[in-house]
Amino acid sequence: MAESARKPSSEAPVPCGAGTSARVLMAPPDGTDDVLRVFYRTVRAGQERLAGGGGPFGFDVTVALLVDDLIDAYRCDAVVETGCHLGDTASYLGRRYPGLPVMTCDIDPWYARFTAHRVRDLPNVTVTCQDSPALVADAADAFDRPLYFLDAHWGAWPLPRELAAIRTGVVLIDDFDIGHPRFGHDAYGGVSCGPDVLAAMTPPPARYWTPVPGAERRLPCLQVGRRAGVGLLVAGLDGRPLDEHPALTGHALTTEEIR
Repeated sequence: MAESARKPSSEAPVPCGAGTSARVLMAPPDGTDDVLRVFYRTVRAGQERLAGGGGPFGFDVTVALLVDDLIDAYRCDAVVETGCHLGDTASYLGRRYPGLPVMTCDIDPWYARFTAHRVRDLPNVTVTCQDSPALVADAADAFDRPLYFLDAHWGAWPLPRELAAIRTGVVLIDDFDIGHPRFGHDAYGGVSCGPDVLAAMTPPPARYWTPVPGAERRLPCLQVGRRAGVGLLVAGLDGRPLDEHPALTGHALTTEEIR
């Protein structure tokens, strides 16, 4: 969760180390054991400052399972995280997907250095200190179908610029309003992180997806604190894998929202 409100550092990026068509069928549960093994062995360094106590994806294993499904279904060639904070999610992603490039960043030099040190033994993970829309633009130039996990916000809110930089790929927006009281969401400048943000895109997406809170999952979520909603988009890719996912529901933006 976590991009600092400070101004971008003039420091050079902090390197930490060193990717076709969408399949309609979702991943079999074969990857569940790998998610379980890596997820619950990831140190929750973010518990120092984060409301949910830190952990990969806010310690919500259902999001990790969803990411696993999407990477398999879309044959993603990289994973991009914005706002690394203390590296809980970056550490998980780097160890869960050792064959994929993982790119992450933070605008706060201290967070970037900490995360880079934490994942120093993971050659597939690159950590940079930069404004997150610049990282998204770099990934858009380098890869054909990345999975983007957009979680950069801490005083500043770069989400609209991040979305504008994406050309093709699968997008998960953290702290998204899914319309359920158990799941938190953010708001900045009076704008809720939800359909209103998507409606302001140029052009707005035809559809977006959110998790079904009561859907059956392969692993139970042990997060008893704050859980965040996530919103999903596809850019330049087939949306059928999301329509057919049993734990997701699709939405069309209304005319009023787009206005």
